[in-house]
Amino acid sequence: MKFRHNKKRNPAFIFEALTREFAKAKLHKDQEKLNRVKRVMQEVFNKDGLLYKQLRLYKALTETRDVDYITAEKIIAEVHRVFSSFDQKALYDEQTAAIHKINHELTPAVFNNYVSNYKSLASAYQMFNDNTIGVKDRVLLEKKIVQEMVSPPVSRDEEEPVDELVVKMFIKKFNNTFGKLMTEQKTLISKYMGSLEDDDTELKIFVNEELERLKEELKENMEIEEFQTDSSMKSKVEQVYNLLEEFREKRALQKEDLVFILKTQQLVKEIKD
Repeated sequence: MKFRHNKKRNPAFIFEALTREFAKAKLHKDQEKLNRVKRVMQEVFNKDGLLYKQLRLYKALTETRDVDYITAEKIIAEVHRVFSSFDQKALYDEQTAAIHKINHELTPAVFNNYVSNYKSLASAYQMFNDNTIGVKDRVLLEKKIVQEMVSPPVSRDEEEPVDELVVKMFIKKFNNTFGKLMTEQKTLISKYMGSLEDDDTELKIFVNEELERLKEELKENMEIEEFQTDSSMKSKVEQVYNLLEEFREKRALQKEDLVFILKTQQLVKEIKD
């Protein structure tokens, strides 16, 4: 069952992407950008508009958890009923206006922001565009969404707890082994510590950007003659690069992930030096 997901016309994806753009502006203390993102979000999701109303339907499908099957099916039926009452031409025009506003008042790169629940949002998108799929696929799609709705929510309490003292001891040991922490390593640890007590959005944003930077640095250095002639060194760096490529964000960054990124940061510094 393969669908085409036009994320630019998915209000739930747009909302999540804008939320992350807002978080990045906050992270970099860019007040001017913060104000622009906030203004765009308020205009795009005006409470009197259809995009806002459709966003609420998306949330009903993607955020409902731990209900019984009958309730889940009733929610889906109600979502279909409400959505069928929308003026589809007006909704399409609002989507187009939102895309134009984001592209011109912010940046098209907003649509490239990482969204953790992308697959759920893509499935929900098909619920609102099911005229393009057959009966069998529609039933399978609804079954998948129902299964998610009856599943219990994942609690951060279920993640392995990391005591602050343990992290401090780890940092001390890391310092003794590899030397004084670099600025980017301190930033990573600081955001990791903050994520244990608060929202982990800033940590996820930093990790995404840092992984891309590390991959780019390694890729550039793999081209130099020293690496090309040293097969052992080249092989080790390629292994690290492949691990970075395979790295996937989890619900919460684990200690082993933290160690891996810190060591890669150290490796990149040593290669550059």
